[in-house]
Amino acid sequence: MERDLIFITLQEIVLRDGKDLREAQQYLRMRYRLDADELVLKKRLEKILQTEKAVA
Repeated sequence: MERDLIFITLQEIVLRDGKDLREAQQYLRMRYRLDADELVLKKRLEKILQTEKAVA
């Protein structure tokens, strides 16, 4: 999976810091003016978690 802004944000805010998707959504909106739907973030997070499970 490409390491784009959404990927990096989900990794840092949700996985590392343990915050929820709404905070990641707000971060993307405030920092990058990127309006990402919560459903899109949820699906991307699921893909990241599946990839990590496959590697481990």
